[in-house]
Amino acid sequence: MYKAKNVDTDKALDYINESRRYQQQAETLEIKSAQKYHEGIRKGLDIAEDIFTCINCESNAGTYRDGVLDVIYEIAKELDVQSQDIRESDDTVDGMCAELARRIRDAFAGDTAEQN
Repeated sequence: MYKAKNVDTDKALDYINESRRYQQQAETLEIKSAQKYHEGIRKGLDIAEDIFTCINCESNAGTYRDGVLDVIYEIAKELDVQSQDIRESDDTVDGMCAELARRIRDAFAGDTAEQN
């Protein structure tokens, strides 16, 4: 192996190896940083996709209004109160619930009057 004169080759080689290790650490850090960046982008895209697929799933599984209509049916059935016209109306959910509540009050008002 060639050795230069008037140069501390051992020190130079140590410095080169140290520089090589530093460069490898810097490269690893840069790769990890890029991976984290792209992982963040993928997560953001997944969240955006979930927003739209969640809407589709909700429409397949039924809406809030469908759930309210089911509850109105079950409560009215248990209390023997007419509710078909309420459920078939184009009223808002709040309006349908208010009408059912009025009918339940009216149905039980007659029962309480008979008891007194």
